[in-house]
Amino acid sequence: MAAVVVGAALLTGCSEKQEASETLPSSSAAETSEELPEIGPADFPVPDEARTKDASGAEAFVLYYVELLNRQQAVPTGEALRDLGPECQECLRIAQNLDESKAASRRYEGGELAIVGEFGTAVTGESANLSFIARIEAGVELDASGSPVPGTEAVPLDRLPSAASLMWSNADHCWLVEGLNFG
Repeated sequence: MAAVVVGAALLTGCSEKQEASETLPSSSAAETSEELPEIGPADFPVPDEARTKDASGAEAFVLYYVELLNRQQAVPTGEALRDLGPECQECLRIAQNLDESKAASRRYEGGELAIVGEFGTAVTGESANLSFIARIEAGVELDASGSPVPGTEAVPLDRLPSAASLMWSNADHCWLVEGLNFG
């Protein structure tokens, strides 16, 4: 019964005649935002939520970077990892491995990385430090014939203490990876 009364009250309010406004909001009322420069692969750019200079932006960027790592295994090429982590030694090592795999016509199977649980995040000025737990699925690198490359088999790791160090780039309006550690 109460729902019927509330519904009738709402419908009654809608039936009253309303005069249309004869003025439009001024152009200053609409706030415009600058278009962010594209960064990341053209078909997988860094999302806007990962491009804010705060803790939530830093966390979104690390989530994006982990997805980028997973994506680049299928490509494989390291260019995007170098672009977003030009000073990160671990990023450069992974990028080189991907480039070498492509040159040798090898590919990766499995080895997907995921962040599990919450971040521990500290943002100070132009830098952010994040700690998190990662999970890595079992994986292997395969040669051109589809056979496992000796020594590349990896077992799954469920609770790998991990960290990322980021630096804000004013030119790109984006975080960049300075350091990355899994385990």
